[in-house]
Amino acid sequence: MAKLYLEKLKCVTTEGWSGFDEPRLVVQDRGTVWNGTVLGDRMFTVKYDCDFTGAIAVSLGEVGAPGGDGRLGEQWITDTPGERSLRFRADGAEYRLLYAVE
Repeated sequence: MAKLYLEKLKCVTTEGWSGFDEPRLVVQDRGTVWNGTVLGDRMFTVKYDCDFTGAIAVSLGEVGAPGGDGRLGEQWITDTPGERSLRFRADGAEYRLLYAVE
């Protein structure tokens, strides 16, 4: 069994014309583990951890996104130990999620 640590979410660019987004991080079988209002070019602390086996899906979406499901993407994290990042890009927004697996 591996342990996943979601550490920080970096908002590179926002999708909204207002300069801020309301992203939410969802972990497979655990639901929303973080959400907030973010500005572009800022780093936000997530601090979530969970145990998993094999691989686990993490998705990033936009709360209340008009005209769609608000999904910026879904990616899989494997149980290979180390520190890494995931990149989510869609609809003009770009995010990087920093995480570790032990």
